[in-house]
Amino acid sequence: QCYFDRLLLAFWSKNYGEAAHYAEKYRECHQMRHFPDMFQTFYLGISAFHLARLEDGKSREWEIVGKDALLKYQTYVKFSDWNWENKMLLLEAELHACIGELEIAKSKFQASIDSAQKHRFVHEEGLASELFGMFYDENGNKEEAMQQYSHARSCYQKWGAFALADRLNTAS
Repeated sequence: QCYFDRLLLAFWSKNYGEAAHYAEKYRECHQMRHFPDMFQTFYLGISAFHLARLEDGKSREWEIVGKDALLKYQTYVKFSDWNWENKMLLLEAELHACIGELEIAKSKFQASIDSAQKHRFVHEEGLASELFGMFYDENGNKEEAMQQYSHARSCYQKWGAFALADRLNTAS
């Protein structure tokens, strides 16, 4: 449990390297058949795609880790699109951003936001909006980035995660 808690803290703090480290530690200690394991897969996948864009020398390795997470979510969504669709779409968005398919990435980010909103996962709507903002920032579109960050901030405030919302205030 300790590794999972540290994974969550690192992930939501945008420390993707640390999040990936704790996700691996968690996987070493568990047989990956419990409900939290699905979230470990998600957070590792998102972290891996971000690290793939940041770490040139290991980008291919991280991309493979992210794709593995996406494959698992493509299976999960067959059993419950309510719970897993927005996460799968977000992983798809990150994959397309990673491989330079920017227009597809944009549509997947928006689809993830819409799915999270439809299924009332306000924190994941905020996460998708924040990552969409980061995508726009990485690609030089500050105006769109600010709109996405503003939406993410609103979602985080609704969720009660005021520290996350405040972090976005300082980032934008």
